[in-house]
Amino acid sequence: MSVPIKVSKALEEVWQWKEEAWQEVAHLPLRQALRKRMEIAERTARELGFEPVRSVHPIAKVAEVPGKYRTKRKRT
Repeated sequence: MSVPIKVSKALEEVWQWKEEAWQEVAHLPLRQALRKRMEIAERTARELGFEPVRSVHPIAKVAEVPGKYRTKRKRT
């Protein structure tokens, strides 16, 4: 017999918000979806009086994966 788990209303609201945010970009390819979410986040931050910080890496690079991972070895 399992005991029902109580879920807070706040957590349910977060789940609903996440679902709505996903639905806004679900039809887009990954790169475009990331770009749109970042644009929406920046607009929201500005509306709330925050100045968004620009990332060192351009958004176009977020979804890219390098071909090989390299590490530089220290010469002794």
